[in-house]
Amino acid sequence: MKPQIALILILCLSSFQTAFSQIKKIEGDTTYWFKGDKSFQKQLDLKDFEKSKDEFNFRFRNHGQVIEITKDSSGLNGTITNYIYHTKKTTEYDQDTLYNKIILSLEQARNVYRIVQSTGILELPSDNEIKKWRHGLDGITYFIEHADQQVYWAKHYWTPSSQDSIPEAITVRNFLKELSDTLNLEEIYTTFRNDLPKHGCYSSGGTGVTCYASNSLELGYSGATKLPLGFYGSYSASYIGKAAVNSGIALQYNFDNSGFYHLNFQASKWNIFFKKASFYDFIAYNYQNRKLDIHHATHQFENHQIKYGLNLSNFGFGAGLDYLKHDDEKMGGHIYASKWFSKTKISTVLISSIFDNQINYKLDLRKSFYLNQRSLISQFSLGLAYECFFGYRDLYFGLYFSL
Repeated sequence: MKPQIALILILCLSSFQTAFSQIKKIEGDTTYWFKGDKSFQKQLDLKDFEKSKDEFNFRFRNHGQVIEITKDSSGLNGTITNYIYHTKKTTEYDQDTLYNKIILSLEQARNVYRIVQSTGILELPSDNEIKKWRHGLDGITYFIEHADQQVYWAKHYWTPSSQDSIPEAITVRNFLKELSDTLNLEEIYTTFRNDLPKHGCYSSGGTGVTCYASNSLELGYSGATKLPLGFYGSYSASYIGKAAVNSGIALQYNFDNSGFYHLNFQASKWNIFFKKASFYDFIAYNYQNRKLDIHHATHQFENHQIKYGLNLSNFGFGAGLDYLKHDDEKMGGHIYASKWFSKTKISTVLISSIFDNQINYKLDLRKSFYLNQRSLISQFSLGLAYECFFGYRDLYFGLYFSL
């Protein structure tokens, strides 16, 4: 036999033997999640137990965390992988998997290895092989995988807390408690979640989803019958990065070609003392500067308004003070009320200031139209407002776009 042919045969036999040696016997229930788990392993950079030549591998997974322990020639080592699914907008379907890894200390790895070996979790079959183990649609499924150099076991257990006094369920519950207490898993996962940017929606894989209100930028045209030119812009944010700000600013400017104008600036903050979605409070400051033609005479006004209020579901109200500078200085009362009609997508706002015997007021109506959330413009609104201010009456109108 020629030396080249012999060499080729030797290499082929060696490759075949190596490939064959990597194939392990698979035990447990792999019918409905095994293939998906392979993709999950790649996403989180987890070890492939089927191909591993380590003396022992163990992996535990719940919603949001994976704990891995490896025993090889160098000793024991392990990791905690925290993960979560994220969509950038509340209406999107495409999601990313965010995760981080924590390397266990040698003492932690030894403690986990002791728990695995002593609690009897390795001897349990998968829940589909356990008599009287019930299954349901809600709840949580725990996945356990372990392998030596010959066999790979894949098991799962649906909501052991709902299995009454089944001995195997008690074993799983004891294992879960001891593992969680030893590694402080809840505290670690809470820290991981708290460090995430506060936008979009998050899910750990169960039925629970946490969504954060998206920051809103609104730009548009604002005009009036006497001040036909103008613009409007506002920005509101619940979070900037990881910091809760719950604040917003808005600027409206109307003017004409004769030098008359109306500037209106507002800064607001909400969730001060009350922070529920259906019940929260707010404080707002308004600065207004006007140069108006009233009865063929030019008048200059400045207002500093501050109010505190409450929002209850779709209704809001507030009260405060209005400091006015005109020919002299005046201090008046300031009230606010709003109502959102969810079915018609119409918001109404009434603002009024009272100075001596003079009542100024503005009634604002806005109709919203929602578009495809994936487009640049998520919605637009049509606005109409009527104002009476020291005998000056005007009708405002606007077109606003939310980006």
